[in-house]
Amino acid sequence: MSLRSLDLNLLPLFAALMEEQHLTRAAARLHLSQPAVSNALKRLRLQLNDDLFVRTATGLKPTPRAVQLYTKVRDGLELIEQGWAQQQSFDAATSSHQFRLSANGAVEFIAAPWLIQQMRQHAPGIGLMIETDQSADIGQRLQDGRLDLAIDYVSQPQAGLSHAPLLEESLVVIAARQHKTFHASLSYEEFARLHHVSLLPRNRQGTPIEQLMGHKDLTRTVKYWVSSFVAIPPVVASTDLIAVVPERLLQLAPWRDQLQSAPLPFPCPPVSLQLIWHQSRDRDQAHHWLRSQLLRLSQWSVQAQAEV
Repeated sequence: MSLRSLDLNLLPLFAALMEEQHLTRAAARLHLSQPAVSNALKRLRLQLNDDLFVRTATGLKPTPRAVQLYTKVRDGLELIEQGWAQQQSFDAATSSHQFRLSANGAVEFIAAPWLIQQMRQHAPGIGLMIETDQSADIGQRLQDGRLDLAIDYVSQPQAGLSHAPLLEESLVVIAARQHKTFHASLSYEEFARLHHVSLLPRNRQGTPIEQLMGHKDLTRTVKYWVSSFVAIPPVVASTDLIAVVPERLLQLAPWRDQLQSAPLPFPCPPVSLQLIWHQSRDRDQAHHWLRSQLLRLSQWSVQAQAEV
C-alpha cells in the first residue's frame, strides 16, 4: 500500500485505540463521538486490510498486525509532537491541556488538594487525572503516552525514563495512641511479632514498603492488606495493629493525634519520592510546566511539615 493512499489523520486515532484499548475511552480522549471513532476505525481497517482490533468483554484486543504497527506509528507521532511542541509556546492560563499522573494514595492525599487549587487559580482550563500506582506497567504507560508523569517512591528501571528527586521521606512505625504494648524504642522482635496492616504487594518484589526498606525477606506478621496508604492510619488508630508509613503522611494527616510513632527498629536511610517521565517529553513545554508545579509542591510540603 502506498503511503499517499493512507489517510494520515487516522494514525492518532489508531494510537489512541491502542493505548486505551476501549472505544469509548478513546473517543473521549480524542473529543470525538463513539460513532465517529467506529467509522474511522472501519476506514482504517479497509486501508490496512486488517481487523486491527477484536472486541472482547472488556474492550478491544489488538491483532498481531496492530501491535507490530503501533511501535512505528507511536514513534512517528512522537517525533511530530516534539517538533510541534518546540515551535509552540505554552500558556498555562489559556491552555486546555489534559494531564495524566500516576501516584500512590499518600502522595495523592498530600499533593492533589494543593495541585488542583493551583490549577484552578492559575490554569483553569487544564485538566488532571490521577491514577493509582498499582499498575504493573507504569514504565510502558509512560513510554507510550498513556501517562504523562509518575510520582513514586520506587524507581522504574525501564530504559528511556528520566527521574528527578521531589523530596526525601523517612519511614516510621505507627500504632494507636492507646496501644498497650507499643513504645518509642520498639525492638525488631516486637516489630515482627505485632500484627501489621500493609499495602498490597505490587509485584514479585513485594509490597512497596519491603522495596523501600530494602528488606525483601523482612519478617512481619501481616494480617490485613489495603490498596492505599491513606487507609492505613485510620485502621491503625482504631485497632491494635501497627504499620510502616511515610512520616509526612502521619504529620500532615488529621488523625495524627490518634496515633503514636517509633523509628524503624533496623537501619533504613530516607527514601526519595521521585518524578518519573519518558525522555521524549523533555522538551515538551506543557510537561515542563507540570514538573515545575510539582517541584513547587515539594517546597510547600516541606514548609507545611515544619509548621506542624
